[in-house]
Order: sequence, then structure tokens, then C-alpha cells
Amino acid sequence: MITKIFGTIDEISDEAVIIETGGIYYAVYMPPVHLEHIARSYQKGDSILVYTIYYIEAGVGVGNLEPRLLGFLNPSDREFFEIFTTVKGIGARKALQAIMIPIPEICSAIESRNTAVLKRLKGIGGRMSDKIIAELRGRVGKFAAKEEISPEVPLSSRVEDFVQETLEILIGRLGYRRIEAENLIHKALTNEPAINSSEELIQAIFKHTVPITK
Repeated sequence: MITKIFGTIDEISDEAVIIETGGIYYAVYMPPVHLEHIARSYQKGDSILVYTIYYIEAGVGVGNLEPRLLGFLNPSDREFFEIFTTVKGIGARKALQAIMIPIPEICSAIESRNTAVLKRLKGIGGRMSDKIIAELRGRVGKFAAKEEISPEVPLSSRVEDFVQETLEILIGRLGYRRIEAENLIHKALTNEPAINSSEELIQAIFKHTVPITK
């Protein structure tokens, strides 16, 4: 069972991200909201960590089954997806295509009975919105607490003191949110893996990234 993949981005399409790891190229199908985030925040060759679900989809013709990997930017979004697909009438494909806005917004709508928001999701009409609320309200509140997509940037391989020091500078002194700071550090280290001090890392961040106006 493949539960997560760490590799480099080879291609981003409207449905999937192609990730290369160990000479193998995986097509990872992702919700539109995640694909939009990746297209904005990553480039070909960037490292990425995705959390996956191995899924068998029925193809054209009787008995024609096609294996697929579904991917998410953090484990909580993957957990929500697994709960979301317990609603009768929402299969994996439909659920994936429906997640067009951040999952915390979907969960907030479910908890507050806001059918107007749910009807914005692809393939989800008024009757299905009512059904989702009836079956999931009270089960997804913990996912509504998150503010935005929060991909877990894999800094574990670069846990030197200077990485933590740079993180504290970006958050404490420069006012970046943690997810922004982690993404900036991750991209700088990807571009310049020989960096070994916070000074070099800060310089690389602002060399490769347009500063965000605060």
C-alpha cells in the first residue's frame, strides 16, 4: 500500500501531478484546489510530499479495473476525503472533483448548514448538499479549524539549527505565516542544497523569491 510519496515534480496537469522518485514516475490525481495551489507555489523539479490513497477505479467495459493514486497535501485533508466518501452517492472520483475550494471552507459549511457553499462544488446540488450535512455534520468540525491548505513541507532532512533559526526570523521578525515560511525555506534549499547558515538561507530566499508585501 502506498500511503505517501516524496519526490520531484515532473508535470502538472488539470487532473494530476506527475512525481518522479527513484526513477519511477507516479501520476497522482488530486482535488482541483490542491492542483491550483501546486501550480501557484511549485515549479517543475521542486520536491514535494503528498499523502496518498490507493484506489481502484472501474474503467470502460465489464471487469476493466484501473488502479489510481489519489493525493493530498496533508494527512488531515486525506482523512476528510475518506470521511467525505462515506456519504452514499459520493464515490472517490466525484469527491475528488468536488473539492474545488479549501477543505476547511467545506467543513465550515457542513457544520453551519450552509448549503449555498456546498452547491458551489462540482456535481453537488441542493439535494446532495442536504444529504452531506445530514450525514457529516458533527464529524468534520476538526477540519474546519484549519485556515488554509497546509502542505507539510518535508524539512526533516534538513533539521540543522540554521533552518530553525531562519524559520523563526521569517515568522517572528518578518511576519510570514508558518506555511509561507516553510515553503520559502524548502524552495531555497532545493535550489541551493549546499547552504549551511541562516545568513545564506535568508539571502537565497530573497534571491529566488519575490518578497511578499506585508
